[in-house]
Amino acid sequence: MDEVRIPQEGDIVTGKVVKVTQEEVLVDIGFMFEGSIYKDHLSNQEVKDARDIVKEGDEITAKITKLSYGDKTDVLLLSRRDLEKKEIREKHIEELTEGSIVSAKVKKMNPGGLELDYHGIALFMPNSMISMEFANDDIKKELVHKTVEVKIIEVREEKGQKKFIANRKTLLFDALKKQEKAELSKFEVGQIVKGEVSKILDFGAVVQLSDMVDGLIHISELSHFHTKNVEEVVHLGDKVEAKIIKVQGKKISLSLKALEERPWDLFLKNHKVGEKVQAKVVKKMQFGMLLEVEKEISGLMNRIDYSWDPQDNLAGKVEVGDIVECEITSINPDKEQFTLSRKHLEYNPWADLKVRLGEVVSGTVKSIQEKGAIVEVEGVEAYLPIGEISEERINRVDEVVKVGDVIQAEVVTFFPREWKMVISIKKVTEKRARKEYEEQLKENVSSSISLADLFEKYKK
Repeated sequence: MDEVRIPQEGDIVTGKVVKVTQEEVLVDIGFMFEGSIYKDHLSNQEVKDARDIVKEGDEITAKITKLSYGDKTDVLLLSRRDLEKKEIREKHIEELTEGSIVSAKVKKMNPGGLELDYHGIALFMPNSMISMEFANDDIKKELVHKTVEVKIIEVREEKGQKKFIANRKTLLFDALKKQEKAELSKFEVGQIVKGEVSKILDFGAVVQLSDMVDGLIHISELSHFHTKNVEEVVHLGDKVEAKIIKVQGKKISLSLKALEERPWDLFLKNHKVGEKVQAKVVKKMQFGMLLEVEKEISGLMNRIDYSWDPQDNLAGKVEVGDIVECEITSINPDKEQFTLSRKHLEYNPWADLKVRLGEVVSGTVKSIQEKGAIVEVEGVEAYLPIGEISEERINRVDEVVKVGDVIQAEVVTFFPREWKMVISIKKVTEKRARKEYEEQLKENVSSSISLADLFEKYKK
């Protein structure tokens, strides 16, 4: 026959609930009398009525906290409190697997990190796993006594006990990535956004669009005008409105100039063909000049449009930066080009000149030159070469004509487009002499006079 073991204080026993009142539960554990579990010992949580926890017929496991018998009073007290703590602990230990995420309370800090409590289970979080930045003492003190969410990254046995290593940094990082993804999803190409310039770079400006999302305005997108320095347009802390022109992963490209009217379009609105403008010389070339009418909007003035006078070289009279008054003569919207002319603002005295080649004109000597004279004929200047003054050889022009003299001369060369007219006194003299000679012939001239002598007489 097997010996019956007598229960001892501290034993864990299982029995059947035989009676439940508000204050007490009676449990048959197979001993000579039932054990009692008072409601305060049913759970570590507050129990107002034992009947809310168990009912008759339930099987229950408890710990013997007091046992006495053999005298007038038999006492068998049971408790679930320590057992419940152990069950809870074992349950929570099972939850602490590598990769599991739990909330634990920071108990204290030490030089290596933070000690945490998870339902009575000790966790350790090294300094490198506490926050996104370096975890100094200030950061650690701020967390003491607070409940934080951590990830179990390692479970190892040390001296027969399990040790749990926790990581908060990875969860913070994941949360930031999730927040960043959510915020990024709100932005799309074509959207108009507002933000603050958070950083100035050599190649552009970074704009903070939300807590986690930044956009970049490349220097080429700051303005329609050429920009050498980012701070010519924006500065740190500026509030800006921009258009999203590209979204690639986490990279958002912004543009300020996309919200502004193009300078060329403004030019078309403000200017038309035939308009007189003040333009700045920006470049001189062999065939003409580039003139800026609006900021960085330049047109071409061909050298033939400098002046009606083909000898007038405007490029030689102005420097880059000088202002020239001129007229817009053509605009090509498709090619975004336009032309300018200075001569269209001037009167061309040769345009209406009624002179024909071979015609005898009257003119006033304006100046004497070494090899000829300048003669004003109908408001323009004609040239009288020294060889066209007389048939006789002359050494000095002023020996024959003087400034102010009014002369009669024949037009021997006439190119109005080139502002070129050459005249000849000699031709007029020759024609006059020949006419007189021919008239004399009509009269019966003495045969003793030769024709050559007669002609020479009338040339004089």
